[in-house]
Order: sequence, then C-alpha cells, then structure tokens
Amino acid sequence: MALEPDLRTARHLSIASRGSALALRQAGMVADLVTEAHPSMEVEIITVTTAGDRDKTRPFAAIGGKGLFTAEVERAVEEGRADVAVHSAKDLTAELAPGCVLMGVPARGPVHDVVVGGGGGDGDERLEALPPGARVGTSSMRRRALLAEVRPDLDLVELRGNLDTRLRKVAVGEVDAAILAAAGIARLRGGAEGGHLDPTWWVPAPGQGALAVEGRADRTDLVTLFGALSHPGTRDELACERAFSEELEGGCSVPLGCHARSGDTGLLVTGYLGWPGGAQGLRDRISGPPSEAAALGRELARALLDSGGREILDELEATAEEEMPQIAPP
Repeated sequence: MALEPDLRTARHLSIASRGSALALRQAGMVADLVTEAHPSMEVEIITVTTAGDRDKTRPFAAIGGKGLFTAEVERAVEEGRADVAVHSAKDLTAELAPGCVLMGVPARGPVHDVVVGGGGGDGDERLEALPPGARVGTSSMRRRALLAEVRPDLDLVELRGNLDTRLRKVAVGEVDAAILAAAGIARLRGGAEGGHLDPTWWVPAPGQGALAVEGRADRTDLVTLFGALSHPGTRDELACERAFSEELEGGCSVPLGCHARSGDTGLLVTGYLGWPGGAQGLRDRISGPPSEAAALGRELARALLDSGGREILDELEATAEEEMPQIAPP
C-alpha cells in the first residue's frame, strides 16, 4: 500500500478547474491560500472543458441542468489527474463525485445579484427605469422567476457565455440589462459593477459567492490541509444552503434561492421558491445555531413545501414532460 503524503514533506498540489477566466481566477485564489500557509508547496492548475463550456447557446435546463460546470472537473479528481477540484459552490450538485468530499470552503465573497446596464442607481432603480419590452438577459430560472414578479412586461432572453461575454453583450446593446452575480464581477474585475439587489428579497442561489474545494475522501492529508484553510462561518452557511437545495431537489430548472447569514446569534436563513410563470414566489425564514446548519436548511425547505411548494414542483415536473418553452437568444 502506498504511503499517504505528509504535508510537511509534500511539494506538489494539482488543482482541476474550468478554463474560463473567472474559474481560473478562483482556482488561483485557492492556490494562493495554500502557498501562503505552505510556502514550499508547488501548486499547478489543470484546466478542464465542461459540458456547459462546450454548449454556449442552449438554456441550462435544456442541456442537463446542474453539474454542467462540475462533472468533468470532478472526473479529473476521480481519475487521479488532479488532487482537488475548485468549483463555484452554486454549481455543485447535491451528490458529489463517488468517493469525494467537500474538503474546504474559503471565506465567502459577495452573495447578492447585481443589475448591469439599465442606467444608474441600485438594482431596483435600474429595473424600474427600464421601458416595457426592454431585453434583460439571464440564464437562471431563479432570476427569471424573480424578474417576472416585479416586471412581467420585460422581455427575458437567454444570456450564455463567460462573464466577459455577458458584460460585453450589455455594453454593445445586445441586451438592455443583465442580472449577474456580484462575486464573479468582483473577482474578475477587482471591484463592484452594477446595481446591488437586496438578497433578503432577491434571494441568491444556494452557495452563491462561495468556493468549494472537492477531493477524494481517502486523501486525509488534503482533508487536513483544506480544513485548516476553511472559513467556519462560510462552511456553515454552505452546509445549510446545500441541504435546503437537496431537500427541494434543486437544479437549474427549479427557481429556488437560499441565503444563510452567520452572525453572533447563529444562522439567519432566507429561503425562496418561485413560480415559473411569474406569480408571487414563496419566501420564509428560519434561525438557529450553526451546529444545526444542515437541519435548518432542510426544515426551511419543508416549510416552503408545506406552504405551496409542492404545487410548484408538480407544475415544474409537468412542464418538463412537455416541450420546454424556449426564451429567444439575444
């Protein structure tokens, strides 16, 4: 049997990542955390092309939903081509790759969405100023449902491509505005851009703004390494939000959001489940100790199911059995 690597003598770590500029930036952030803690460690980033990278035109739900940006990256770890994988936590499926665990969760970035384009002011002001029929780009069922609640007169169009491509489409007028995650813009461009949307109403996707380091469970050396580099509050928040999503069987075709916020008194959690047709979505809150993070997420999800969420999921399932309606590309 091969001896397990010792962190005191190990000199090399390979990280699997998508090849987009944002994904590589995020992998680089994790690499920096490792080398700051272990200066003698050599870190290599291995780029992987995912299904979501190959198909940049069809809506996510039409090409398989969640896992589009993680499955091939996970496979590099499963097959031993990389030691760990770095993901945007919101892209992770509820079930990790066989034999793999969530080893590390660095400190979270901004969790909220932003409106890019549409003039100045905060996000709500930008949306309110858009004329009827304005074209707003998003690739998210959650954002489409939220937008349909406040501005059913807008024309929602599928917006695919990497972050720079999406921002360019707004800049050149292919769409009048777009809804994007603030964390990606902050990481790639080094600052805020767009109008802030309040996450207590515009509830973010589970895991939004967080990074996740995944590796094989038998690599206890790496479990130790990344456990020491994890941010406890962010790890609790992610455990809660992932449990919420798993309870609702959430994927790209389910318009749901969950925002857990760590504080001195514990976790405060907001959950959202939207009607795909734009009727008012369901929202609820729960609070409790971080030690019960996953249980809180499941309890909140069940509360939403009991208050009308089962009808929403039934409608989504029925729609999925028919031909999915397509929104026009920009």
